[in-house]
Amino acid sequence: MSIPFLAASLIVRDEEAEIGGCLDSLSGVVDKIHVHDTGSRDRTPQIAAERGAALTQGQWADDFSKARNEALSGWSALWVMTVDADQRYEGDPRLLRAFLEDCDADVVEVEIDNAHDELPYTNTAAHLHRKDAVRWQGRVHERLVGRTAAAPRAAIVLKHHGYAGPAVRTAKAVRNVELARLTLAGAGQDRELIARTLLDLGRSLIGAGRRQEAVDTFETLRELFPGTPEWLRGTDFLARLVLAAGLDEVCLALVEQMRAAGGPPAYCDWLAAQALAQLGDVATARRLLAGVTEVVDTGGRRPDPRALAELRGLMDLVG
Repeated sequence: MSIPFLAASLIVRDEEAEIGGCLDSLSGVVDKIHVHDTGSRDRTPQIAAERGAALTQGQWADDFSKARNEALSGWSALWVMTVDADQRYEGDPRLLRAFLEDCDADVVEVEIDNAHDELPYTNTAAHLHRKDAVRWQGRVHERLVGRTAAAPRAAIVLKHHGYAGPAVRTAKAVRNVELARLTLAGAGQDRELIARTLLDLGRSLIGAGRRQEAVDTFETLRELFPGTPEWLRGTDFLARLVLAAGLDEVCLALVEQMRAAGGPPAYCDWLAAQALAQLGDVATARRLLAGVTEVVDTGGRRPDPRALAELRGLMDLVG
């Protein structure tokens, strides 16, 4: 029996409103779809079966990587596309297959367009991998570690609308806060894991609306892990938090620390321009923005280009 070239893998629970649209978007893209249900109480399993997916059952154990690895057991494929129920595939399936046929990496990152009730953004994440080459790691914000390549956007982009509504976004963040705390409790002396989890915890606390706890978490991260990528990203999140709180001088100080640590210059200019504008120094803010053509943060996220256009428009109104 021939091994499928490309199969999709999903972990789901109570996704009856989403899973049908997700699986429909994969039609003609993958050779097989595997859905691992972790305890649904709605029609999610039936909908998956009606769409022709291979279905397995398990239990949710507060661990995303455990569930994803369980979802991969018992079947074969050369490549796996990991998709969430609230994501939709867009792209050229033929171009995707041609890319994978020539790819010598084990892990492939793809672009994800995220709808968001505050500010839409695009990021990249690992959603393709050679099935037998790598395993998922991490209880929350799980990841794949291996030789990595980037897929062309024309071949694949995932449209994610799971954060489009504040209620769902907050609920997911609250869940992730607890998963991060469980990870910290079992991290022992693993400094790399602690740094990464503190960053995850701070991000989740922001999403849960617990901003002071997020500030405290990022300050702890900065104190314990100077010079690390997590320090840089934590400083970025902290700068945005104090900017939103109107602490513009603090934001400017944090931005200069980010510059010194190798933060993206255009992104630092974008943040600094906002703080300067709030301080009334519109002329300097406008000069900083003049050289900014694209905004990419320390984690590779690209806010919707309209955010930059809107900021320039505000400068024109007040200047």
